[in-house]
Amino acid sequence: MNLSQVTIAPVFPLWSILVLFALGLAATFAQYRVTRAKLGSSRALGLSLLRLGAILFLVAFALNPSLLTTREHKVSPVIGLLIDTSKSMAQPEANGKSRLDEAKTLLTEGSSPLLTSLREKFDVKLYGLEESLKTLRVDELNGLKAEGVKGDVEGALSELSGKNTLAVLFSDGKVKWDDSPTPGPPVLVVPLGNPAEYKDILIKAVRAPSLGFRGREVVIDVTVRGYGYSGLMLPVLLKDGTKLVTAKNVRLPIPSPGETTLSLSFTPEEIGQKNLSISIPEQFGESLASNNRVNLSLKVVRDKIRILMVSGTPSMNYRFMRTVLKNDPSIDLLSFVILRTPTDILNVPTQEQSLIPFPVETLFAKEIRDFDLLIFDNFNYSLYLSPHHLESIREFVRGGGSFAMIGGPHLVNEGRFGVTPIGEILPVRFPDREEYRRGSPSTVRVSRSGNTHPITRLTAEAMGEGINPSSFWREMPSLDGVNLFEPKSSATVLLESADGSAWPILIVSNFGKGRVLALGTDYSWKWYTGWVAKGRGNLAYLRWVDRMVRWLTKDPSLDPVQVTFPDNSGFAGQEIEVRVQLQEEEFSLNLGAPITFSVFNPDGLKFDSKIRPSILPGEYLASFVPQRAGVHKIRVETSSGQFEESVVVAGVLDTLDAAPDHEQLKAIATSTGGKVVSSREGLLNEIEAYAQKGETRFSEERRSPLWATPYAMVLVLGFLVTEWYYRRRWGLI
Repeated sequence: MNLSQVTIAPVFPLWSILVLFALGLAATFAQYRVTRAKLGSSRALGLSLLRLGAILFLVAFALNPSLLTTREHKVSPVIGLLIDTSKSMAQPEANGKSRLDEAKTLLTEGSSPLLTSLREKFDVKLYGLEESLKTLRVDELNGLKAEGVKGDVEGALSELSGKNTLAVLFSDGKVKWDDSPTPGPPVLVVPLGNPAEYKDILIKAVRAPSLGFRGREVVIDVTVRGYGYSGLMLPVLLKDGTKLVTAKNVRLPIPSPGETTLSLSFTPEEIGQKNLSISIPEQFGESLASNNRVNLSLKVVRDKIRILMVSGTPSMNYRFMRTVLKNDPSIDLLSFVILRTPTDILNVPTQEQSLIPFPVETLFAKEIRDFDLLIFDNFNYSLYLSPHHLESIREFVRGGGSFAMIGGPHLVNEGRFGVTPIGEILPVRFPDREEYRRGSPSTVRVSRSGNTHPITRLTAEAMGEGINPSSFWREMPSLDGVNLFEPKSSATVLLESADGSAWPILIVSNFGKGRVLALGTDYSWKWYTGWVAKGRGNLAYLRWVDRMVRWLTKDPSLDPVQVTFPDNSGFAGQEIEVRVQLQEEEFSLNLGAPITFSVFNPDGLKFDSKIRPSILPGEYLASFVPQRAGVHKIRVETSSGQFEESVVVAGVLDTLDAAPDHEQLKAIATSTGGKVVSSREGLLNEIEAYAQKGETRFSEERRSPLWATPYAMVLVLGFLVTEWYYRRRWGLI
């Protein structure tokens, strides 16, 4: 024991210990003098020394002596091995191995595997690098697959900060990094993949509107990037399903790699959801072909509803309906009123006649497809339209156009309406007997189908609070003239006469892709004036006309169920959330009734989805996780029917740029104070060098009180017992 390692920490003040020692010494001396006269000098001295030894040890205990021992410890550095497992790491290299396999080979193969060598010297932690860090066991390394999204290096280093001495990143550089200061250990980077040998052409970015207008040009900007195909001329194709919409050639920049941007434009002629695709033919030697195609969805709507209205006479019905349509800013109305027929005799030279001829050929042969809705109001077509024009109208509706016929005494001519192409598309037939009845006012009632149909199921705002559709229509003013129609089996009657025979008044049906409506009266204008006369305003009539037009033209705003997708539809494997909103009337019909949300993949197979109510009335939040790319169909079922939408889901590889980015890796190493290392031997040496810099040592001090040992207690007791023994033996006790 080295006395320099002994320390004292008195339990009493030092002066008091010295006083006690002096008193003990004096007592010992006094004992010596007393016992010397009885036992002699030698025996008295022996007893005194035994007493003095016990006192000295007791005083030493008061000084609290301790033995100080110091031990130095070395902490093994913690090395974090980050293995990139994003999709790009699955790309094969010239040797046939994927980039991830190259990382595995570097770590586990050879006469002295790198991972084994590192574990012998350091505390090694294995991580899989994706959007977040995933801790790996050594036995999981061989089964590791490159199936993740782009790895977040910044987040990983923040997580490793304070826990790891050094991080080693095995990656091809396709990671998230913005070169901002990031807390964390230095990073040694092992670059994988060969940028010089990589060949690929991909659609890097697409800028396209999610909403387009029929008849207006839509422009889509496409950025194409190429690796290893310097100066190559390529066709870029825009398709609607399998139909080619437009195409444009683009030349890749020189030198490679490089990217160029082009614009594809087209003018949609039909409304509705369009599932478009932009593609580039696969080139020989491409490393990845799935990123040569991008799917996108475009919803085509009308900027304005174009209506062609032809009225047989300048009637009150025409006046009120034209006023409503003209005052709607979303409607572009072109109307014609027949003021004279071709058989009218005028005693005025033709050049002096102010009435222009009806442009039949222009409207019904050339420009009919420029309109969304064609209205015949009490119009005797047979005096003006040829069979060719009537066939043109039929094909217009079959292709998705809309047709409405408003009744009146001039509607038909000797019952021949029913055998023409127009008779084929109408939802009604004409009886052989009386065609039009006037003079017997008739009230109307809503049919069972009309209670739930968007046209006749008006809002509470239009009808008034507390009024149901049935009583609302019964209170409408009576009609002085009614056409006697017979509905076809495929038609739906919404309104019918409530007096006597139930003649259909308002009938609708579908024909081909279009919709057709027949209104069997020329006195619906009384619903405007009569409702105003009752002090209830004109909102009901305005709303009714508006809904007829929007139902006929399939306006999405009238859909009882609205489905809203996020701006970015998402990728396969990621959760997509949509909002389902029930219109006011639809919500009131579904109170207490569940709605069903279903999703079908591109093969038409249903898969799991979820739906739950939001905090807003009538709104639901639905979500699903698509497992593959392509057009998915979404179906919402309510108590009044089912409604479908489609959404395009992109694949993880659809826009993947898998070219090795070694410059990115250099930036990571430089920013964190690390290095780029390519060889196995160089990597091991660099790890050891960085580990030595980060090696930590600490000293452990231990104080052992000397008086707390059993030997000290035995020694004190030995002095006292020995003294007592001799005192007894020599007759002092």
